[in-house]
Amino acid sequence: MTGLESLSKADLVDIRTDIDHLILKTPCIYSESLSLKYGQPIYLKMENLQKTGAFKIRGNSYKIKNMAYDEIKNGVVTASSGNHGQGLALAAEINKVDAKVFVPDKTPEVKIKKIKSYGAEIEIKGRTYDEAVGYAVKFAEENNYTYIPSFDDPDIIKGNTTLGLEIFSDVESPSLVVVPIGGGGGISGISIARNCMSQDTKIYGVEASGASSMKISIANNKLTELENINTLADGIKVAKPGKLTFEIARKNVSKIVTVSEEEMKAAFKEILTGSKVLAELAGTSAVAALDKIDLSKFDGPIVCVITGGNIDENLVRELL
Repeated sequence: MTGLESLSKADLVDIRTDIDHLILKTPCIYSESLSLKYGQPIYLKMENLQKTGAFKIRGNSYKIKNMAYDEIKNGVVTASSGNHGQGLALAAEINKVDAKVFVPDKTPEVKIKKIKSYGAEIEIKGRTYDEAVGYAVKFAEENNYTYIPSFDDPDIIKGNTTLGLEIFSDVESPSLVVVPIGGGGGISGISIARNCMSQDTKIYGVEASGASSMKISIANNKLTELENINTLADGIKVAKPGKLTFEIARKNVSKIVTVSEEEMKAAFKEILTGSKVLAELAGTSAVAALDKIDLSKFDGPIVCVITGGNIDENLVRELL
């Protein structure tokens, strides 16, 4: 039993207190430009301003803090498309734990450099995140390291509930929260916070059309691994969601929409010029999704989660 569905607001506050000194409380800003465009109050939850530039430090901080000495004494290892690796690397560095991160071969250089800057050893293996997982798990077994999942872990999800705690504390009774989905750890934490803080709020997920593994899994009513995934949004480029996150998402998430590469690129430019927000493509997907949602169904504030801002400068030049 994970105990995730029975969490109370008091539990969320306790989780936040446990890692309060390790993470930032990021702002949830009112976007005048988006609100004017859509005729409704639109807020942006700015996890691009989080430590390591993405929300992943939340789950990793809680995970590492709650591991027994025997689990971490030899070191921890993970696979990542970049942001989770940075989160684990920093959490491990703070707790004086050796860390190794496997990343796929097309991981942006900016993310590789930041993982190294936090003291983790990095190895580039595999064409995709899911292939990198295989290498990381094998390394853990052969070297007596503890493998840390990117999203499919109760403590990772508990740490991510702090993101929901902040949203529902800062924006009173939002009618909708739109959350990018990779493996599902972020949307799981936010939806669990919704369950005990703002039950009338709808949670919508958004995936890249070239990597819509959660949407397809829910449609098939079973975990489904995509044979091919194709998107520049590396933060949500996942071929198969987690078993735990799949179960939470199909219970708690009302709808999942998909967005194209061009739609994410357009959203990148829109929020950069209109809201002065620099986000990676995965982080822009929640804003891109607004055009795919019938917003007339919602009569209260709408929150788009900007999950990260670790974008390669060459890609920024290309997008502009």
